[in-house]
Amino acid sequence: MKKVRLGCEVFFDGLPSWFAEKRIGLLANQASVDSSFCHTGSLIRAAGGNLCCLLSPQHGFGAEKQANMHESGDSWSAELGVPIFSLYGAIRQPTAQMLQAIDVLVIDLQDVGTRVYTYGITMGLCLEMAAQVGSQVVILDRPNPIGGVKIEGSLLGAEYRSFVGRYRVPMRHGLTMGELARLIVNEAKLEWDLTVVGMQGGHRRNLFPETGLSR
Repeated sequence: MKKVRLGCEVFFDGLPSWFAEKRIGLLANQASVDSSFCHTGSLIRAAGGNLCCLLSPQHGFGAEKQANMHESGDSWSAELGVPIFSLYGAIRQPTAQMLQAIDVLVIDLQDVGTRVYTYGITMGLCLEMAAQVGSQVVILDRPNPIGGVKIEGSLLGAEYRSFVGRYRVPMRHGLTMGELARLIVNEAKLEWDLTVVGMQGGHRRNLFPETGLSR
């Protein structure tokens, strides 16, 4: 079985020219690792990047928070020596000040392929604010674990938009995070600097066990 190369692995194999010069923020959690289980935050540091802050989605940076409505506050990463700003606490979207304090927001989150999973919504809210302030965004793509061929459910009606359904996609949308980001950008007519670092290998029909990646 040919192993899929994750977006984070493709990114670090060919770092962009701006990497060592810009202030970087990272939206991630404990699952934001490469195929050797090295965390993207650690990889940024090891490659000489200026990691300034972390942003965490629902369940917290360590995914240790209970599901449903249990919020998490801001904290500190002792390992990386940077603040962790919660996007599932007092706020659901980064403030303009947060994004103005960095030059590039890197997003590396593993989605599950359904509309109600909030990581895609958190990513979308980051994209909306980044477009307002003109921040550069780089998304490191990951597989849709339930495949990208089957689509199930009706499209979300605008009157039902919430934090568990913000964008006009079906319940099982068949998209990766990078593809969902492009859909959000097109739907909201956002025009600014978005980069999606795609994966290499694999096929849309692959379920996660067929990617060759460890679970």
